[in-house]
Amino acid sequence: MKNLLLFSLAVFGMTSCSKDSLDQTSDASFQPDKSEIMVSVTYLHWTDQCEFSCGNTGGETLTYIANAKVELYSGDHNETDASGTVIPAIKTNADGAALIENLEPAYYTVWVETPFGKKSRTVSTQLHRRSYIDFSF
Repeated sequence: MKNLLLFSLAVFGMTSCSKDSLDQTSDASFQPDKSEIMVSVTYLHWTDQCEFSCGNTGGETLTYIANAKVELYSGDHNETDASGTVIPAIKTNADGAALIENLEPAYYTVWVETPFGKKSRTVSTQLHRRSYIDFSF
């Protein structure tokens, strides 16, 4: 009986944490053919105007940035580096998102350019996984 209990605990422990932390999809059967990077671009908008009677404190709103320029470079890349891009530049959609698909697993630098400035992030991708990068301006 004790062995059965230990076996049950071991099986439950191995199966309860099986979801990859890089993969935020809700569909458990989803698996990209190669690697993917989902880029999200937002900015925090502050206003002094009170909607719904806020007591003179103002408010913050998270706003998505559409049409932000997204560039992907192989490896560690800085603004003065003259090496070429891995993919042609793409733009974010109305929800401030851009999906870069069919990548080989590797180390990449993602650059995002908006009217608020330019930022970069680095990411290491894995085969059959989607990585997520958030840019906030």
